[in-house]
Amino acid sequence: MERPILLELGHMTALSQALGDHMTGSEITKLLHQCGISDNSGQSTKWRRLEYAFIERQIQDQSANAILNFVKEVLQPVKFINKQQEYEDFMLDVNQVLMMVGIEVSRDGALRYVARAETIDQVKRRTENLRKSLLQRSVHTRVLKYCVDELLQENYFHAVFEAAKSLSDRIREMTGMSEDGSKLFDKAFSCKDPWLAINRLSTESERNQQNGLKEMLHGITHLVRNVTAHEVKIKWIVEEKEALEILNTISFLHNYLDQCFVVPKVNT
Repeated sequence: MERPILLELGHMTALSQALGDHMTGSEITKLLHQCGISDNSGQSTKWRRLEYAFIERQIQDQSANAILNFVKEVLQPVKFINKQQEYEDFMLDVNQVLMMVGIEVSRDGALRYVARAETIDQVKRRTENLRKSLLQRSVHTRVLKYCVDELLQENYFHAVFEAAKSLSDRIREMTGMSEDGSKLFDKAFSCKDPWLAINRLSTESERNQQNGLKEMLHGITHLVRNVTAHEVKIKWIVEEKEALEILNTISFLHNYLDQCFVVPKVNT
């Protein structure tokens, strides 16, 4: 973080409690030492140890950089490879505090500046409501993967853009193709020489289904991706309801891609 930040006492208390809820005493001891933060509290309660250490270090540095580095280190994704849900819960609890300061931990474990949340309602909305709505609708995990950071900031404009890109990315991943957008869809889902197929393509109805999937991929690209790539944000205001509908459509297409199989290509 480049900009110097000072945490208020309330922020440090809440952050310490969030961290203490997810860390063991030995983990706290190890990471404080690793980050060069002294532990002179004499306390046995985990969050009180952290609070005392954080207050002491911020007074010493006149900066919260060491505290934020501690947060960054504890939430490195590599530490949670086989504990994804634990990571999600931990990051959510920490971000609910940090958003009141104008910071968040992103999914790659980095710290970044975000619009500062002024109220608890804003924090809850940005970290829970939309994601909960998506999960309730069983939105495809690929959609969440590509747009979760934008959703946490209520940046619906770029959320739908990132999610739309996920369709092309996935098709390239499945086929090894290099094309993008319309050229990619036309080539990948050709009925005469397909790279991907949704069925055996042996009847007119099956070929119609293949063409229908291709046209839907074209449609979401023209409706969302091409628009958001060429329009400034102020010209297309994407509200939460519209974002949910678009993301559901992209999720629907990912579910169909789940059913597709790669058509082997004979080297010539």
